[in-house]
Amino acid sequence: MFPKPDLSSLILGLIVVLECTRFNLAWGQLIRPVYVYEGLIKDIHDYFNNTCIILLHTNPNPIETQGLVESEGLLILQKYLSMTHHIRTTFMDFHMFSTRIGQSYYHIKRPLFVILNDYEDTRHDFAYQISTWIAMAYPTWLIFFRNETKFADFFFEIYVPFDCKFMVAQSSVNVTGKEIITEVYQVDRGKELRSMQFGVWDIRKGLKGPTRGLFFRRNNLFGQNIRVTSVHDPPISLFHHNEQNEITRISGFFGEVILLLQEALNCTFTYKEAESWGMCLPDGSCTGAIGMLMNNDVDFAATEFMMTSDRLDSISFTTPIYTTKCRTYIKRPASADVKWNAYTAPFSANIWGTIALFIIITSGLIVIIQRISAFTSLSFQNNNHLPSRFTEVLFYVVGAFCSQGMEQSTLDPVKIVHLMIHLSAVVILAAYSAALISFLAVKTFIMPFTTMDGLLKDGTYRFSAVGDSADYSFFQNTSDKIMSVLFDQLLVKETNLPRNYLDGLERVCKENKYAFMTLDNMAALLQQKVDCKLEPLDTITQITVAMGLQLNSPYRGIINTNILLLRDSGILERLLETQWSIKLSEATSSWKSVEIGDIVPLLLLITVALLISCLVCVMEYIIVKNFSTRKKLKINKLQKIVNRI
Repeated sequence: MFPKPDLSSLILGLIVVLECTRFNLAWGQLIRPVYVYEGLIKDIHDYFNNTCIILLHTNPNPIETQGLVESEGLLILQKYLSMTHHIRTTFMDFHMFSTRIGQSYYHIKRPLFVILNDYEDTRHDFAYQISTWIAMAYPTWLIFFRNETKFADFFFEIYVPFDCKFMVAQSSVNVTGKEIITEVYQVDRGKELRSMQFGVWDIRKGLKGPTRGLFFRRNNLFGQNIRVTSVHDPPISLFHHNEQNEITRISGFFGEVILLLQEALNCTFTYKEAESWGMCLPDGSCTGAIGMLMNNDVDFAATEFMMTSDRLDSISFTTPIYTTKCRTYIKRPASADVKWNAYTAPFSANIWGTIALFIIITSGLIVIIQRISAFTSLSFQNNNHLPSRFTEVLFYVVGAFCSQGMEQSTLDPVKIVHLMIHLSAVVILAAYSAALISFLAVKTFIMPFTTMDGLLKDGTYRFSAVGDSADYSFFQNTSDKIMSVLFDQLLVKETNLPRNYLDGLERVCKENKYAFMTLDNMAALLQQKVDCKLEPLDTITQITVAMGLQLNSPYRGIINTNILLLRDSGILERLLETQWSIKLSEATSSWKSVEIGDIVPLLLLITVALLISCLVCVMEYIIVKNFSTRKKLKINKLQKIVNRI
């Protein structure tokens, strides 16, 4: 028989039972000791360098429903994180988060979301109130599981994207105070939930996390099919079809890049052709490859996309592939038909003046020497046949500079002057001949303008860019006054814009006075495929080229990681050198021919000289004939006078 309890014992026992019940209810949200939450959350925050922590739970009123002990535990956890370690921390239930924060969650920079437990109501609220609308890859996730909870059961109907950092903490069975942390993800919606160990945490050593980055750990897409589109833009992207006219692969530079990505990612690619790169219209819709990405027709656009701000709201970009300059190209103007300055341009005006002065001085010196030597009768008798007038001497000196000889003099001073003249003439003639040959051999041309402002002011050129592309939208949305006027006056008038860069450059060569905006590397690559010489205007802007992905694509990180690996290993640089190298179809001759226009001034000079010579000859003939006639008349007249006498 047990002793009959008194009233005080009954009251004490009831109080103990109530307190124990309240204690169990109070710790319902926290399924680990507070020190485990404190240490693990703090270490995860430090590992990922998060800026703040949001502790999510399912009970909107924990104090009213579960008592003061629950509130005390949550407040201890918040105080430890916010006051001890100065980490911005807040508690929030799922309903409050979805209603008060909502779509503005992206204003929170690098948040860490912590789900305190794995209860069924927690799973239900998280699955249907949060995961259906939030971009799961934006925050870092940490959830605490009980050991009996299965991953597949909790994450049923919850999509954890490939690039999502979602970690599950479970207690170690053998060691108290030790947590096994597993990261979970899915390759695609509806695919198998995959998991791998992220690290281990214990109270003494803290967190021992992975040493490799996220996409070095998740480097396998397990054969996932990725839909790829590109633009037919030879020679950097060309489609290859099978007998059923299905696209089997893409060749060219971007084709080589995605083949390397396919091998590294362990995935498969299926292809669709885009009619153009695309642009976004004022109504929010987009065309071409951009529209295909927006409409979920494809996952990846393997073609050159200019990284422009107006596209950031529609698609995501990979890491940059290369940078280049954007400018307008025109056909090289024809060389001048007649180079009127061809035979004077080799020497400057100062040199020509010096040569003329030298000829005058040496001619005068010869005349002076001859006049002085005339005082000696012997010298005068020996040299009376030599020219003594200044004009005659000047004519002979000019002839010496034209490689003509001079009649030898017996006077030593004159011989020295002759030697100096011939030596100077040889040196000057050699320099002049070399400069003249270079001037005639080098084809020169004059650009009608070199700037976009000059193109606009010229008024005779048509102007275009690739239709339905960033090139076109650049002029459409620019704030630059000249570019805006070019768009309104020239570009909008082009009803049939080029489909790609090759088409545009071919029009530059075929059509008269046609200007086309393209990239420098594309112009260099396609120069060999067009039949004219292209000339660039001044640079419009520096651009960066990348490939395109769907907005918030889960594969952007792993693709960027592998592109960086290709760049660091030198493979991307080698592809750029080999795929973009200019290979001439046939060797060009090193000889430069002189055209008829180059010798027109010389022919004209000879013709004018002949005409003047003929004119002088005719004039001399007339003068001599008149003189002879008049002389005969005088003789006859004198003869008559004599006869009369």
